[in-house]
Amino acid sequence: MRSVRSQSYDSKAKTKNKSKKMRNQILIATAALTTVAVAFKVTERMIGNYFYRLAIAREDSPHRKNLDPAVSTDKISLKMQERINERKAVKEHFLKQCPPTDVFMHAFDGLKLHAYRFVPHPDKHRWIVLLHGYMDEASYMFYYASVFADHNFNALVPDLRGAGQSEGDYIGMGWNDRLDVVGWVNQIKKWDSQARIVILGVSMGGATAMMTAGEELPDHVACIVEDCGYTSVADEFAYELRNLFRLPSFPVLRFADRVTRSRAGYGIFAASAVEQLKKAKVPILFIHGEKDTFVPTSMVHRVYEAAAGEKELLLVKNATHAASSLAEPDLYFSTIFRFLEKHMSIGK
Repeated sequence: MRSVRSQSYDSKAKTKNKSKKMRNQILIATAALTTVAVAFKVTERMIGNYFYRLAIAREDSPHRKNLDPAVSTDKISLKMQERINERKAVKEHFLKQCPPTDVFMHAFDGLKLHAYRFVPHPDKHRWIVLLHGYMDEASYMFYYASVFADHNFNALVPDLRGAGQSEGDYIGMGWNDRLDVVGWVNQIKKWDSQARIVILGVSMGGATAMMTAGEELPDHVACIVEDCGYTSVADEFAYELRNLFRLPSFPVLRFADRVTRSRAGYGIFAASAVEQLKKAKVPILFIHGEKDTFVPTSMVHRVYEAAAGEKELLLVKNATHAASSLAEPDLYFSTIFRFLEKHMSIGK
């Protein structure tokens, strides 16, 4: 018979072997999990950085043109092309008659921002701040400046951060830009203490205008006009991922959000026009094309419902993205100026 000591030794040996086996299993599992975690982090970084370069970084991307194209001349009617040509001529004449001056300011985060200032009516106190869209710059809005000049407005047309002559290595998508617009409004106040100011934006500029509406604005701001802006940056990118790239928003936007927070200083999910509009106190006119497939028309109903103050809505039949003023120019501008007359007495 085996001694008690021998049995005890065998038991301890078995226990030791089990412990060693368990330790090895734990080490293997830990190594496997670590490998998976590292691979996940690498994948997350790669996807996040790719999306950032595609959609947010100032650098050019071969695919970015698909995200928010301008009116395509090979898909529009002859009538629309004639209107585009007429606008170019009007803009050229306006620039000759009223050349702008370059003005600059430093943003809250130190970026040097640029804008064009048009003062065709130095004895008037009506001002329009015109905000351009994604991948555009201030010059895109010069035609609007000429139209408003005909209605006795002076104009400030900024290059949003990351565009034109403004500094910034990323596109703000309206979020950081909203604070820049407040800064430009304060600049106008310094130039003209009696200023009555309207903010008008198209596409990303429209989203910027709505996001600005949620900030504490001086009484000088009479009202806001937004044309085809999106509900939020997350909503717009999720829509574009599905519509253009057939990709799911999760987890792509989560990865992109982390990179954007790190490199651009704002979060994709924080940048919401809907949430800002809940705090808005100024009257807002919402405009959207019924055939918009880049910022879907459904979004305008959500932002309209969210707006807390006085509001109006204009839906333009047969208008695609950012083309309402081309599709129905008389309706478009007459609606805007009726709205302004109501809220700032532009005829007086």
